[in-house]
Amino acid sequence: MKSKIPRISDPSTPWLEILVKFGFKNEPFILGEWSTSGWTAVKDWVLPNGQPNKEYLKKSYGDSKVPILCGGNQYKTTTLKEFLEEMGDPEVYLKDWHFQNEFGTSSYSLHPFFSRDFVNCEPWTSEKSENPFGDDYRFVYIGASGSWTKLHSDVVSSHSWSANICGRKQWFMMPPGSENLFRSSVTESGFVDDIREYERLFEQAKVIKFVQEPGEIVFVPSNWYHQAHNLEDTISINHNWMNSTNLHLVQEFLSRRELDVREELQDCVDLFSAEEFEEKVDLVLFADARLNNSKFRKLCELVKESRSHEVGELFECEAHGSKIWQCISSPSCHPHILSICSCSTTFCSKCSAFIEQLEFSVASRFL
Repeated sequence: MKSKIPRISDPSTPWLEILVKFGFKNEPFILGEWSTSGWTAVKDWVLPNGQPNKEYLKKSYGDSKVPILCGGNQYKTTTLKEFLEEMGDPEVYLKDWHFQNEFGTSSYSLHPFFSRDFVNCEPWTSEKSENPFGDDYRFVYIGASGSWTKLHSDVVSSHSWSANICGRKQWFMMPPGSENLFRSSVTESGFVDDIREYERLFEQAKVIKFVQEPGEIVFVPSNWYHQAHNLEDTISINHNWMNSTNLHLVQEFLSRRELDVREELQDCVDLFSAEEFEEKVDLVLFADARLNNSKFRKLCELVKESRSHEVGELFECEAHGSKIWQCISSPSCHPHILSICSCSTTFCSKCSAFIEQLEFSVASRFL
């Protein structure tokens, strides 16, 4: 396990190399400042001194209703203008603002690795009747120096990425399983709020501690517990997302939570028919986890259907045939994948054909 988080400073790094080295292995990395240097958000939302451009933000989005976390526990709603005018209290943090739903995504663009996103970057994303999640998982965060998020992992075993538009963040991150060293019986989450109080456990837990600089993007893989602290007034754009590399982890998460739900409902099983009980399990699972088995299957069906056409040259795997989802966990297949092309910030017909085949294969696995 790496003691430091890898930084990708070369813009010409092939995106398939990033996919194989980090996506397939479910390990974190940072894309350098180059990855956001052309974003409109970086140009318009930030003053020359690196501080948030509050006047521009108020003029452009000031009337928007935004969720504010106060004192670490309670949310309230205010306008962006009101928040920015009072911004300074580290106990008040603008989190989970669905900026993109209201204003679109023209303020930033996605690196190819992040664009393979079943949650936010598909035709069904904007159709609530079709979207298995009922909404997108794209957010803007704004916090004063000293604001922070408690130890947590991301919803439904999703990946996440977080781009610092301005400001610097101190991160603490640990590989799956290490969070058990920080369990607590007195918090709602079941884990300690702040692992800084338990630095003696960092080495055993393989905690990675690093600072994210302005313009950098952090990739947080599925099931990696983390907490982040704003060292300066900070704005970030964030996505929670799923793709071919973590769909199996999402399915495993749902299976575990389903068992918990069935146990919780066991006392009332006799009140329902078998069919009604299964519907109740699915309903409670969705309320608890924001996803359930029927919606997960629907997502897989949508992915499979949209990738069912053949595009370009097909990828052939001697070991796995058409079941190329098995290539993800097979290191012997990785050199073949890396040889497909050297595209860095765009897609060619070869890498497009491969990734669509992979996504079709992964989605088909669960149907």
